[in-house]
Amino acid sequence: MPIEISEVPGIILAGGRSSRMGSDKALLPVGARGEVILRAVAEQMLALGMPYVMVSVGDSEREEAYRSRLAGLLGQVRFVHDTYPDCGPLAGLHAALSAMYEPGYAFVMACDMPMLSGTLLARMLPLASGEAAPPRTEAGMPQVIRTPNQPFHALYHTSVARELQQRLERHELRLMALLDALHTVEIQPLPNEEEAFVNLNTPELYADYVRSKGIF
Repeated sequence: MPIEISEVPGIILAGGRSSRMGSDKALLPVGARGEVILRAVAEQMLALGMPYVMVSVGDSEREEAYRSRLAGLLGQVRFVHDTYPDCGPLAGLHAALSAMYEPGYAFVMACDMPMLSGTLLARMLPLASGEAAPPRTEAGMPQVIRTPNQPFHALYHTSVARELQQRLERHELRLMALLDALHTVEIQPLPNEEEAFVNLNTPELYADYVRSKGIF
């Protein structure tokens, strides 16, 4: 059976320290009306038809800082806190996948990625359903559908949560090492989809982005 976008919740990983940026990346203005990245990404996810969005915030203090920025969306947005504090994106991903209402896939983005490619996501979904996937292997259906060298703007299955927990308990926190251990299917982005992998994680990258978009 094909997987519909209405069955795939969104996850935004927003619990990092933003050390290279020097300020909270999730709250960087990226819209003409001053919308911050966090809201822009949540709105894009919901506009595509995702049933709800989970914002993985680390702790209650971060949640409080984000609530006002998501006014009007809170009926469709949930916040989740890390079970393993100070363990980076693996902890945030573990918290969100563990909190999903139903087993299945979620679409994961980082809070410094301001743009979502609807066409790329639409091409990923058949891979998740098996319609366009390579033949089923002993590992079963893919746990992750992503593009080469890119861990986010990707689909992750809830089955990944068990591997995440084991690695977090061993304090093995390298994201790419996790991906190497999972059953992953890769898809090559088209040229018009590459913009989805813009990361605004330094002041220079942010300045270049807003200048290119003519935002301010």
